[in-house]
Amino acid sequence: MEKIVDVTSARRKFGTILDEVFHKGSIFTIARKGKALAKIVPLENTRTEEKKSLSLQQKELLQELNSLPNVGIDKDPVEILRSMRKQKRIKSVVKQHDK
Repeated sequence: MEKIVDVTSARRKFGTILDEVFHKGSIFTIARKGKALAKIVPLENTRTEEKKSLSLQQKELLQELNSLPNVGIDKDPVEILRSMRKQKRIKSVVKQHDK
């Protein structure tokens, strides 16, 4: 998914942007006054090599991480936490039902 961020936001949240690019494969376009200046994209061969060397437990954790709500720089933190709590409650109900 491609996202557009302004230069100031990109500067403030650079670490978060890099994490999203690396772990989720997101693409960010950095713009100033509506004009695109740069694009941050994941290195494809790095991600494929990483996926090949993951253990089963790491794959499960990565799957759980990818199932979390998308934490963008433009979203309200309160809504993100509510969504995560709701998802966790749903998972616990499903696990209890399976027993």
